[in-house]
Amino acid sequence: MNERQHPDPKFLFGFFIGGIIGALVIFFLGTKEGKKTGKLLEEKGKDFLDELQEKIQELESQGKDLVKKGEALREQVVEQLEEKKEQLTQEATQKIDSALAHIESLQERGLETTATIRKRFFKNIPKKK
Repeated sequence: MNERQHPDPKFLFGFFIGGIIGALVIFFLGTKEGKKTGKLLEEKGKDFLDELQEKIQELESQGKDLVKKGEALREQVVEQLEEKKEQLTQEATQKIDSALAHIESLQERGLETTATIRKRFFKNIPKKK
């Protein structure tokens, strides 16, 4: 007896697909309707490719426009940052100058206060030379 009673499913699937392809070839090449359908499919395919090419060109154009807008926006942001940087630098310089002036005035008041205290409390003590 034969151990394999059932054919291989892969073989049957391949046989089925081959039959369908053969039937399509005979239909498209062997009949008037098939030739008309083939020409119709070819025209539709060309139309589809033309539309696809137009869409690709449109997307490329839109992409270039977006790149230009992005570059303009980047330049604008860089300019604003430079303006803010300059403004902040000026403000920081002014604040530092003001703080230093305040420190100097405190030092002068400290010297004046020290001189006043010396005059009050140390009038009678002779200075060492």
